[in-house]
Amino acid sequence: MVKLKNVCKVYNPGKSNEFEALKGVSCEIKDGELVAVIGKSGAGKSTMLHILACIDSYQDGEYTIDGEAVKKLSEKEYARIRNEKIGMVMQDFALVEDFTALENVMIPLSFSKKKIPNKKEKALAALKAVGVEDLAKKPCNKLSGGQKQRVAIARAIVNEPSMILADEPTGALDSKTGAEIMELFKQLHGQGRTVIIVTHDPKIAEQCERVIEISDGEIIKSA
Repeated sequence: MVKLKNVCKVYNPGKSNEFEALKGVSCEIKDGELVAVIGKSGAGKSTMLHILACIDSYQDGEYTIDGEAVKKLSEKEYARIRNEKIGMVMQDFALVEDFTALENVMIPLSFSKKKIPNKKEKALAALKAVGVEDLAKKPCNKLSGGQKQRVAIARAIVNEPSMILADEPTGALDSKTGAEIMELFKQLHGQGRTVIIVTHDPKIAEQCERVIEISDGEIIKSA
């Protein structure tokens, strides 16, 4: 379970361009849930997701993962949780374009503090799970948007994390490919993973079990 309690995030504190992105946000997401986070541009959706992903810090409040208070962790422990428990999928794919699909998927395995045998086989299995094992040796700059997103999802699941976080994962895709990617997330959810998707698309949100709506840095709906 992940839990935010009165979490506040301010960008550029004390400066003329200070901006309060999250204003005392509280919510719980149980293990195995499929949740959409919606809201207008600038509402705080991505900020909340980046905090959940242990990518961004926060000033006040508390964030716990499986009962562990994130703020009290050392940087080493923080990195371990990010690598082992969380898989992140971005709208722009965030792949190393000159690397092959296989090389991209192997990146989280290389950063793992645990000794992982058969890294190549594990990465190939992740590519197979998302239906692009035949593209393993192809450079990512030669792939279509849909293929890149599948590779990005394979990279997110290769360490078998309990939680998948996705920031507008269908935003750069056509509707048909976007629907296929959403089916992949539903399959991952069906395997027992927690899946949290930030989206502007109401068709994506309505396929999720629960919708959290953010407006001006505050949660106005969580049902």
